[in-house]
Amino acid sequence: MPVTLESRARRMQVFHLPHDVFCRDQCACADVTVVVVAENPRTGERAPKRVTKKAPGTITLLALERKPGLPSALLDLAQVKAAIGRGYLRVIEQTPDKAAVPAAAVAAPGSPTHSPAQAAIPVSPSPAATSSSPAPAPPPTAAAKPLGKEA
Repeated sequence: MPVTLESRARRMQVFHLPHDVFCRDQCACADVTVVVVAENPRTGERAPKRVTKKAPGTITLLALERKPGLPSALLDLAQVKAAIGRGYLRVIEQTPDKAAVPAAAVAAPGSPTHSPAQAAIPVSPSPAATSSSPAPAPPPTAAAKPLGKEA
C-alpha cells in the first residue's frame, strides 16, 4: 500500500531503514564494497582487502518536502512513528493496492448500487453549514471606556 509522507519540519530528516523491519518481502539493502585492512596472522603482513556487504537504505526528506509512493513498511519503523507523534512528519495519503480494493467500490455504473436517478439528485448543504462568516461581535457595553485622555 503506497504511502505519501510530508515533512513538517524546516530541516532535513533522515530515516534509517533497518533490514529486519523494512526488508520483509524483498531485500532493499544495497551492496556496498568496503576496503578494509586485512592482516595475515602467520606473517603479520597487512594488505587492503575488498569486502562486499549489504548496507540498509535510508529515506531522506528535505525541509517541508512531500514524498509520494513510499512503501507502507515505513510506518512500522520506530523513528517514523516517533516523528509522526512529535509532529515532524505527517501521513498525507495511504493508497490501497489494486488487489485490496473492495468489489463494491469497483461496481459497474449500471449496477443497482449506482442508479442514474441517484446521481441526478443534487445534494444541497444545510443553511447552517453554508455560513462561513464568524458570528458578529457583541455591541460594546456602557461600562467599557475608550482609551485615551478623559475629558
